[in-house]
Amino acid sequence: MAGEIDRNQIDSEGRGRSMNKGDVPDPVRRRYYVDERGGPGLGFYADARIQTAAFRDLGARLVSPRADPNAIRDMAAVAHHRGWTVVVVHGEAEFRREAWLRAAALGMEVRGYQPTERDRQELERRQAAQARQAARTANERPERGDAETRDSAAAGRANMRIVEAVVRARVGDRPTQERMLSAARERLASW
Repeated sequence: MAGEIDRNQIDSEGRGRSMNKGDVPDPVRRRYYVDERGGPGLGFYADARIQTAAFRDLGARLVSPRADPNAIRDMAAVAHHRGWTVVVVHGEAEFRREAWLRAAALGMEVRGYQPTERDRQELERRQAAQARQAARTANERPERGDAETRDSAAAGRANMRIVEAVVRARVGDRPTQERMLSAARERLASW
């Protein structure tokens, strides 16, 4: 098992902000179940019922038993999050290729894989797709203006009406109703 899991790996060249196992971006942490069972380091499991981790975090090394593109994507995201500028990939050709594509797209120098011309073309496509996604995301996040403030205030009033209806229907004591509604108004105002 240990030899199998060590076959595919992304290693730090020793440069970067962090080599601490468990230092991962929030989206990666939310995508997996994490524990220390089943081998060295932290195991990242895609499903609670699966016995084998998608990848393991050993600090300066991220290892995977297979060439799963989703695990490789997340391993590259962890390396990028930690500020690794140079990574070395080992393992199956398919794993090294995908790791090269993912890490290079994030701006890291990758050693251990010699890309082909098609690989370079695929990298260009992925980088263009990332740029389009970033532009779309920027366009979807408008600056907070007067219209948004009005919409937010209207939503707050609508929420308060719902709270009032529920409190008045469920709580019979008038002073208790007023205390609860006052607390709800203060909380909504603070948001």
